[in-house]
Amino acid sequence: MRHHPPMTIDVRDPRMRDLIAPDATLDRIATGFGFTEGPVWHPGEGWLMFSDIARSVQHRWTPDGALSVFRTPSNQANGNCLDREGRIVTCEHAASRLVRHEHDGKLVRPLATHWNGRELNSPNDVICDTRGRIWFTDPTYGRIRPDLGLVRDPEQDASGVYRLDPDGTLARVADDHEQPNGLCLSADERTLWVNDTPRGHVRAWDVAPDGTLAGGAVWAEVRGEGKGAVDGMKVTACGHMLVNGPGGVHVHALSDARSLGVIRTPEMSTNFCLGGPDRTTLFVTATTSVYRIATRLRGLPMIPGRAP
Repeated sequence: MRHHPPMTIDVRDPRMRDLIAPDATLDRIATGFGFTEGPVWHPGEGWLMFSDIARSVQHRWTPDGALSVFRTPSNQANGNCLDREGRIVTCEHAASRLVRHEHDGKLVRPLATHWNGRELNSPNDVICDTRGRIWFTDPTYGRIRPDLGLVRDPEQDASGVYRLDPDGTLARVADDHEQPNGLCLSADERTLWVNDTPRGHVRAWDVAPDGTLAGGAVWAEVRGEGKGAVDGMKVTACGHMLVNGPGGVHVHALSDARSLGVIRTPEMSTNFCLGGPDRTTLFVTATTSVYRIATRLRGLPMIPGRAP
């Protein structure tokens, strides 16, 4: 493990000073990858899983520093989440599908592959709610970038946001993003936030009980200096939204959408999760490496509806 000097925090609002200890350090816990993404912490088993899209591998890391292969080839997997049973759900760029890992990953079951008879673009990020519904974004990155997928023409007429219901019904719930990427739900699951990478903003949708969306106004702009773009996104249990952006991980207050500051990373950050025994350790995937830092933030349960 490599230790870095105390973190550089860009403070934009005094509230930011309460979220990271002044002497907090960024630890590089793993490195040597092609393009890391999709970290998810398994609370019951105590490990971190993440994707290396470029090399088509999903890795598992444990707190003793051990790194192992979870799956390869992974069809250039990107985003991952846990469903209500604690199973990994994964977005596959090269295969244009959403899958679920069963029997400790030995069985990969396709969940969504087509919309209206045509292949999905390249599912990117995914979350599950307490009703067992799965929400995911479907931009075209896995079809237009050879390092992130297979270059081929999209079959869909839009880069959509989808909801997969427990009975297998797939619904496109939004189709007016340029390239939808990260997404997250509020703790009460009444608000869905979706960010748009080229447009550099986060939009907020009202979620009806039946899963339909209304609204979609821009909730926050994500701006700053440094490498990186709007990407992974999470809501905390203590009233904050974290979203990747220029320079690192940006922190916004849920109460007023104000940008509080940026946790800067030495490499371009792509995604993150709050994990560890108390969900206060921030794990950040950043291009060739994975980092961690202790915070005063607390994530929502990784398994929907269940505490650790």
